[in-house]
Amino acid sequence: MAFGAAWTIVDLFMGFVIGPILGRMSVPARIELTTKLMPKMVLIMPTVVSVTLAAGWQLGVEMGTVDSSYYHHGLLVASYVVVGVMAVIALGLLEPANIAILIELKKPAPNPAVIEKLMKRFIYTSGIIGLLQVATLLIMTRIAAG
Repeated sequence: MAFGAAWTIVDLFMGFVIGPILGRMSVPARIELTTKLMPKMVLIMPTVVSVTLAAGWQLGVEMGTVDSSYYHHGLLVASYVVVGVMAVIALGLLEPANIAILIELKKPAPNPAVIEKLMKRFIYTSGIIGLLQVATLLIMTRIAAG
């Protein structure tokens, strides 16, 4: 549960706090922040996503909530779909964008246009994941409410 909470917190923070701030910063300031932020995100997010998925499935098996006879099975399937989409976006779009930004920043003369394009992808997909995190919270609240 801690990794799930960490994933939610990081996504909401990146999508709704850092994203709008980056959008208003000058290109040199974006590059400076990106240079310091992206190496950490490349390490943190795949770990958080992978552990969350594995731990969530294991918890579901232990609790018996993955069985089709579980009375909230439909809601759990919906949450699996939402979390699966988030994982695909995080590992399939965000992570490659992070790595591409890092590669571009390592060049002797980084191209600000390339960095800006990749950062827009990062910001928009972080926002989408933030919205999906809210959807997950709503589904889980519904399950907890009975």
